[in-house]
Amino acid sequence: LQPCILLTKSLLVYVDTIEGDAEGYIRFKSPVEAKAIIDARTGLQNKHSWQLEILSGDHEQRYWQKILVDRQAKLNRPRDKKRGTEKLISKAEKIIITRAKEATKHIRFMED
Repeated sequence: LQPCILLTKSLLVYVDTIEGDAEGYIRFKSPVEAKAIIDARTGLQNKHSWQLEILSGDHEQRYWQKILVDRQAKLNRPRDKKRGTEKLISKAEKIIITRAKEATKHIRFMED
């Protein structure tokens, strides 16, 4: 979906897709803007082999339900509640670990 994002960045509000999926959803600021993209779809379909359609009826209702379920799952997931020095120490430990991993990467050249 990346080329479409670049094409319509000013019209785009949200892209809902998972990397590797063959399907995704793009939300625009208004139905008029979505219709404009659909009207220009022949160029996108020829260039990228994309199938574009505007969701309506049951498909649109299911998508909005999916949004609500995803939002609730995100809000209700357990998270670590660290405060003060404990939070700073854990951040410092993460930085130290990532720097240590980067320092141990070596490029070795073998002679045949």
